[in-house]
Amino acid sequence: MKQESKLAGVVAGLLLGALAVLIAWSTSQQKIASNYAKVGPQVFTYFAAAALAIVGICFIVQSLRNSPDKVVGDTDETDWKALAFILLGFVFEIVFIKILGFILASTVLFTAVAFGFGSRKVVRDVIIALIVSSLAYFTFTKLLNLQLPAGILQGFI
Repeated sequence: MKQESKLAGVVAGLLLGALAVLIAWSTSQQKIASNYAKVGPQVFTYFAAAALAIVGICFIVQSLRNSPDKVVGDTDETDWKALAFILLGFVFEIVFIKILGFILASTVLFTAVAFGFGSRKVVRDVIIALIVSSLAYFTFTKLLNLQLPAGILQGFI
């Protein structure tokens, strides 16, 4: 096994572990109103941090056991065009989520990711994205009472 491959796995594992620690620390600094029960809104974030730490440990163990060579990619080339569409979708959502709102910004993200993965049925993807984004929005805002930005749809939803 190549030394670079082993080092890459260890570094990736350490970065995931560091991200897990950062997320757990950030969550511990949140001020949560006392009206929540013992299981509050922080539980999922701690769960995500623990999952990242476990994956990071698995990366390190697999790399040190010389296992990365057993994993064979299905292609040698990266589709940079697809990756660019996905990245642009994420950047768009980050920049425009407050202006357009969660539903519309997430619709653009979903459509960009679908396009990056090879779908060329844009109208179908937009319809599915609107449905999924709306379901997510109403689940968070109405059922979980966690506010997401409504943006320009503020008067309609």
